[in-house]
Amino acid sequence: MTALAEPDFFEVHDEDYRSELDSRYEEGFGRGPELDDDYGSGYDELDKLFDGLFDDEDDLDAPAKAEKKVPARKDAPKAAAVKTAAPKKASSISMPKASPVVTRRVVPAAAPAAEPVAAVEASVVEETPTVTVVEPAAVEPPVVEPARAAAAAAEEAVTPAVPDSPFFAPHIAPVNEHVEFLRKLRPDFEVPYVDPMHSVEDCRIVTLFSNTGEASTRGVVWAGDDVAATRLLGLQFQLGLRPEWMMPWNTHPWFTPGEANGKLTPEQVGAGLKPLIAFLKLVPRASAIVAHGTEANRLAQMLLKTDNQLIWRRGLKVYKARSLHGRAFAGSKERQTEWLIEMGRSYADAMARAGLEAGRR
Repeated sequence: MTALAEPDFFEVHDEDYRSELDSRYEEGFGRGPELDDDYGSGYDELDKLFDGLFDDEDDLDAPAKAEKKVPARKDAPKAAAVKTAAPKKASSISMPKASPVVTRRVVPAAAPAAEPVAAVEASVVEETPTVTVVEPAAVEPPVVEPARAAAAAAEEAVTPAVPDSPFFAPHIAPVNEHVEFLRKLRPDFEVPYVDPMHSVEDCRIVTLFSNTGEASTRGVVWAGDDVAATRLLGLQFQLGLRPEWMMPWNTHPWFTPGEANGKLTPEQVGAGLKPLIAFLKLVPRASAIVAHGTEANRLAQMLLKTDNQLIWRRGLKVYKARSLHGRAFAGSKERQTEWLIEMGRSYADAMARAGLEAGRR
């Protein structure tokens, strides 16, 4: 267990895991065919759909164009005037009479249901044909571009599905995704999730536990046992410290399934430094750490000694507190009350630094 918790293990597996993700990304989202080719093939299919839909339009207009050669009624008076001007001369050419109004209607004898039916009405006087086109009842489905369909299928295959769980709700998902990453680094170990009653955006105080006991059966980060969790919950109630204003985290994130961690070794404490820094980046408004227990305080002091900008940018302050479970809280009721009051002062000061008003709500 100590060998698996060496600090170098985190760096080596971190690089391997990142390179594996990069290769999966390139495999699933490689460059596809040019867009011009895809759109060109799509337009060819549309041309085939509309090909022949209006081919009969010229044939329907043919009768109307032929009627244009017939003299209109307005030419008749001129012909009569010529006839009265030369009565003595007989003409071998008879004058045309005014043409009557002709109405023609062309309807196909038997038209298929899927083909358009055209009705044409033409008048010699108006010389304006009227065309009515009835759209077909059934329309062919649109053409689906094969390139886009293949890209969508590849994206679904590469992108993992978001678990349908409250632990991956938007307000807590970044932290629990970090937990998933730690689980993949060491598949044989268990890493508890953070309870969804907490919030990434609203977190002001980080509660750091020395997780020397077993992992919670609920699979979440907790104070160590049910009695310790009850003590912390009562303290929060007295101060008016809402759950979304704080976020719990473990000194050593990993647990051996079914076993207690016991007293953490210096190597195990050091292995929790990088996960803690990554965790703090996910809660950008946190400005205080309350370290419960010797191991948690040791890790917090290691954090302050690192040259990390988030420490001085946020004015991060560490509060040393007693562990909430085990021998650290073994004593009379009077002593336990004193320890809780001292612990409450640390949380009250951390709330004041973050601009949170203390008091029961």
